[in-house]
Amino acid sequence: MRRFALKEQLKREQGRRMKIYILLLGLILITLIYSFLFGNMGYFKYRELKKNEQKLLTEINQIAKGNNTLKQEIDLLKRDQDYMEKYAREKFGLVKPGEMVFQFKYEEK
Repeated sequence: MRRFALKEQLKREQGRRMKIYILLLGLILITLIYSFLFGNMGYFKYRELKKNEQKLLTEINQIAKGNNTLKQEIDLLKRDQDYMEKYAREKFGLVKPGEMVFQFKYEEK
């Protein structure tokens, strides 16, 4: 009878240990999943950073296109006398001596 009681007690202790191990393993697993999804370097943070990267790359490309346009305009202003004259007339309203400028005002109907 004593042997049977010892075997039962041993089985109960092993069962408790197994429950504790499973509980600890579950907690560790939950912690890992939480940190993988919501942590400082988690999946959601990664997706947010990827979106931000795409937005910044788009902005960089737009600025680069604007820079190229400005470089071309500067090059034209340095090399092309006719373009420089046209630019001065349009931008600053300059005229040659003896020229008359006509300005028309359009009324919306």
